[in-house]
Parts: sequence; structure tokens; C-alpha cells
Amino acid sequence: MENKKNVQEKINKPKKIILSRWYRLFLFFIMINIDCTMDISSGIFSSSAKEIKRQLKLNDAKFGGFGTATSIGRIISSFLFFFLIKKVNRKYFIGILLILHSIFLFCFKITNNAQILIIIRCLQGCTHTSPSIYIPVWINQFGITEYKTTQITSIQLSQAIGKLLGHFIIILIGFEKWQNGFLISGSYLFILAIICLISNDNYFSKTLYPQKIEQFRNKRLSCTIFEEQNLNEENNNINYILDLALLLQNPLYIISLICRSIIRGLITCLHYWFSDFLRNLVKGEEPLTITFCYAIICFTGPLGGIIANAILRPCFGSYESKKASWPLVIFQIIASIFAISIGLMRSLLTICIVTILFLIFNSSVVALIQGILISCVDKNLSATGFAFANACTQILTAGPTPMIYGIINDKFKEKYPWLAMCCIMSLNLFAIPLLMYLAVLRNKKFDEEDNNKIDNEKELVDLEDYNEENKDRNTL
Repeated sequence: MENKKNVQEKINKPKKIILSRWYRLFLFFIMINIDCTMDISSGIFSSSAKEIKRQLKLNDAKFGGFGTATSIGRIISSFLFFFLIKKVNRKYFIGILLILHSIFLFCFKITNNAQILIIIRCLQGCTHTSPSIYIPVWINQFGITEYKTTQITSIQLSQAIGKLLGHFIIILIGFEKWQNGFLISGSYLFILAIICLISNDNYFSKTLYPQKIEQFRNKRLSCTIFEEQNLNEENNNINYILDLALLLQNPLYIISLICRSIIRGLITCLHYWFSDFLRNLVKGEEPLTITFCYAIICFTGPLGGIIANAILRPCFGSYESKKASWPLVIFQIIASIFAISIGLMRSLLTICIVTILFLIFNSSVVALIQGILISCVDKNLSATGFAFANACTQILTAGPTPMIYGIINDKFKEKYPWLAMCCIMSLNLFAIPLLMYLAVLRNKKFDEEDNNKIDNEKELVDLEDYNEENKDRNTL
């Protein structure tokens, strides 16, 4: 009987696998490159807006349609991730989507038909978001424990660098050959996809997680022991409608989702139209000067946000702490003021300074709100919740705002070239009262948890005293 019990324990014992830290760091580099490369096309569209509109005979509203088409594709991709990520082999799922994305990039060389290109842009959006969502999920599972926060924060910088590379590629090959920029980014992305596909399946597993006992024990280890956590039958047959219902019952998640949609979506519109905005407002500037200014903004904004978070973290802690609630509100107020000021400036220098300051505070807000969004729900729902939040961002702001900007610009850019930017960036103000309400709810939740903890500790002390008394009586 005892032998049978030992055999059963061995069968039920979780499988343990050693994964190299060096290879995980290499894959992290690949993941960051993937995110960066997929954003090169956004930089190409932003820098070549004038030439694309001329060659394809588009007005501003129709050019904004490219951004809206991308968002429609990203909405589809978010729900694709939502339903498939827990069921399919993640390595092949992400690898195949990246290959398809590179093929769609190649398609831009085939035709100058604007309608066809808008459809292709939508298909690019379909293959973009799932890999983009999976990257922070992968880092959370396979990242180096003591550097996970830095690794996740670096995603913002990689996306900015991708847009920046799109500008520099166009400068090198010429604005009239903007379609060749898609060939370059598509070729590199194809190589990255092949690297993912030939990697060991264990580095993309759904069930392998690092053992907690090894965390922080020895930072010099070149490998980590991962333990397989088998999903039970209930988890293998997840009711996604029930998952969504649970998410929508969480007020912290709902408010965080709406705030993220406003804050993150408006940044998409800003990057999409910023070069065109500079050309309309500050006329006579050389394209190289505008590209150089955009390069400085793209790099220093997110980098400044990372540095600001590192400096201010000792004051209010991480996004999981109670202290972060009200600083988040203050950062958004400051970011909103600088956001509206972008359209009010009249010189290239002042526009650049204000935009950099806006992106610094905005990066800090985005990092905090995304952390709150993921941490305020059950761990089993974090990937699902993040995918749904991405879809909502595309539906509410990132999708409509590029086209709305174009419509406003078509009507008023001759007399008021700053109006579209001011109108769109003013939407940042709507996030402020929501963040205030979020701070109140979070602090109330933290207070309740503290009170419950004190009550539990008091009950434990009373129980220990009661046991001691009984022990003394039994001794007597």
C-alpha cells in the first residue's frame, strides 16, 4: 500500500525543467526587436504622410483611414489572442502571425491602389496586436525575476525606437520610395519570426513557471528551475464569457481600462499625425530637421519617463502600492496641460520641448495604469484582461481619433493648423476625474485589506493565548 502511494506521488509530482537564463535574455532581445520592428511601419506612415497623400491622391480624412483600418485589425487581433492564447501552441501562434505580418508588409510594394492598401493595413493590424500583447505576458513568465520591471518598462522605449527607425529609413531611401521601407522592415521581421519558430517549445510553454524558492537566492545563476503547473479540467475548458463577466464586475479594472484607453490611444494619434502637424504649423522647415526633432522627441520622451519612474519610485513605490494612487492623478494633470500646450506653441523649439515634457509624464502614467490594470484582477485573468483592454483602446480612441483628426484638419488647417491637435489632446482631461475616483477606490480597498489583516492577526493571537491556557490547565 505504501509503495502504491509513493508511485502515485511521483506521478502527481510536477515536472521540473532547467531553462537557461542566457537564452531567455536572448529571447527577450528578440521580443523587444519584434515590437520595435512592427512599429517601423507607423514611423514610415508618419514621416511620409505628405508623399503618401500625393502619390495615392488622398485628403487628410482618407489618410487617417489607414490608422483607423489598423485599429480595426488590432481589435480583431486582440479578440483572437483573447480566445486562442490558452488553447494553442504559443510559439507557433506568434511565429505564424509574425510571418503573415511580414508578408503583408511586402504587399505594399505591389500596388498603389489606396483601397487595397487600406485593406492590407487592416490585415497588418490583425497580425500585430497578438504578438504585442504576448510580449509583456512572456516577460512576466520567463523574464529574469530581478529585472522584470525594467524589461516590461523597456517595451515603451522599443516602440518609440521603432517609429524613429521608420523616419530614418525614409530619410535614407528617399520619401518617394517610401514603399521600400516596408520591404526592409518586413525582411527583418521575417528573420525574427524564424528565430522564434526554431526555439525550444519550453521557452514558450503555457504551463512552465519559475520556482519561487530560487528567486533572489543567487543572481549569478545561469539557469532557472521551472516547474510545470498543469491546468485543471475546468481551466482547460474556460468559459470566456464568464471570464469577461468577472472582469466587468471589477470596478478597479473598468476604470483602469477606460483611463488606459484614453491615455494610450491618444498617444497613437499623436505619433500618427505629429510630423504632418509640424509641417503644417512650422512651414518652410527642411524634412531632415523635422525628422531630427521627431527623433529627439521619440527617444527622450519614453526614456525620460523610465528615468522619472526610477527616481520617484522610492517616494510612492510601485504600481502595487497604495502610495501610487494620487501621484498618478498629479502626473496626469501635468501631462494634460503639456498635451494641450502642444497645439498652442508656434515655434519648432517650443513644440519639441512641450511634447518631450508631455511624453515624460505620459510614460510615467502609462506604466502605472498598465500595472494597476494587470494587478487588480486575478492572475488567471491578467492575460485575458490585458487583451480586452487593448481591444477597448482601439475601439474607443486609437481607432477613431486619427480619422477625427484628419476630418478636423481638412476643414480648418488653412486658418487654424493647430486646432485638430488641441481638440484631440484635450481628451486627456477626461482621464483626470476617473483617476481620482480610481485613487479613492484603491485606497479604500487597501484600508479594508489592512483592517482584515489586523483582525486576522488579533484572532491568531487570541487563539494562541487560548491554547496556552488550555495547555497550562492540562498540565495542572
